[in-house]
Amino acid sequence: MATDVFLMRHGETEANVRQILLGREDSPFTAAGWQQPVEVAWHLRDRTLACIYSSPMERAQRTAALVVATLGQPIPIETEWAIAEIDAGQYTGFTFADVRQRIGRHVLLGEFRYPGGESWAEVQERAVRFVLGLEARHHDGAVLLVTHAGVIAGLVADYLGEPIESYVRTRFGHDFLGRFEMADGAIVGYEKLVGTVDTWV
Repeated sequence: MATDVFLMRHGETEANVRQILLGREDSPFTAAGWQQPVEVAWHLRDRTLACIYSSPMERAQRTAALVVATLGQPIPIETEWAIAEIDAGQYTGFTFADVRQRIGRHVLLGEFRYPGGESWAEVQERAVRFVLGLEARHHDGAVLLVTHAGVIAGLVADYLGEPIESYVRTRFGHDFLGRFEMADGAIVGYEKLVGTVDTWV
C-alpha cells in the first residue's frame, strides 16, 4: 500500500488579483477565494484524510477550515512552517511587475535570495524534507497539504528531477488539486487531479 499526499493551493486573495508579491503577509479572500476551496474539497469527498497540514499563512488556514467544513469530517488541522509561502523580504508587497523591473530574470533563479528573505531553492528544500517524512507518520493513509503555488512548484520539480528554475514560472491555480503517491520513503508518483496550471511571468 502507498501513502497519498494531496496538494492544494489556498483560495484566491485580493492581492493575487492585483498581482502583488504577498510573501508572509496576508490579504482578504475574493468571492472566488471563498468558493474555490469548497469546490476542490468536493473531489476529496470519498477519501478519509488523516490530517490536513496547512501553511501558517492566514489564507491557507482559512482554506483548510473551509475544506473541513465542506467534507463534514473531524479532520485535524496542523500548522506546518515547512510549507509556508516564500519569505520575500524587502520585496513583500511589491507588484510582480515592479519586482521584474528591479530584479529582472534573476528572480526566476533557484539560488536568488530576496534581500532579507529566502530563495526558491530554500523553499523547495524545506518542503521536500517535510513531505518525505509523511509516509512514516501516515503509512497507507492520506493527508492534504494546503499551501502555495511556489511550494507546489518546488515539490513537483523535485519529483520530476527538474531544476527549480523550470517550475518557478509555473502557476498552480487556486482550483488546483494534485496527488503524490509515496512508498518506501520516496515520492513514486504524481498526478494533477483538477484545476489550472499555467505560467505567470
